[in-house]
Amino acid sequence: MRSLAALTLIGLLAACSSDPYPLPADPRNSRAYSPASVGGAVYVTVLYLEPRPGDRIELLGAEPIGVEPGADVRFYLSRSVLMEDGDRVIGEQRGPLVGAIVETAAGASAGPDNAVGIVAEIVADRPGRYELVSVRLHYRINGGSERIGEGIDVALTACIDDPAPATCDEVVDE
Repeated sequence: MRSLAALTLIGLLAACSSDPYPLPADPRNSRAYSPASVGGAVYVTVLYLEPRPGDRIELLGAEPIGVEPGADVRFYLSRSVLMEDGDRVIGEQRGPLVGAIVETAAGASAGPDNAVGIVAEIVADRPGRYELVSVRLHYRINGGSERIGEGIDVALTACIDDPAPATCDEVVDE
């Protein structure tokens, strides 16, 4: 009986240590393809964070993973906006990411109403295909020490040319 309890405790500790919170535990692995001209900006919400009730998340910074030289990537925080029809939209409004605080009241219900988005902006100074495959996020939870996690909900491919291409589609190997 004791060995079963010990195994259960070890399993729970292992599960807690592998919790990627506030990053997605099971990313949707969606992809976005966006055409733009050289020097033009592509904006896509690439990561969604949903704080747990009572948590305070301080965003310290973000780094792009996978983007080749020739493009600059900036990240912004986008809070949920309630539309007239009652839907919530993330990505329409963007503000500074570094230093932003995302928090939920202790009595709040868990759910997408508390979600925020991390928006990636890609601007390239030369033609090419630029892929953002993940985001390295620096943050603190409830005033604790700095944490670093990686994740992405929507991988982004920006097809940049001058003039802008009509489309930006998935490349299929033949």
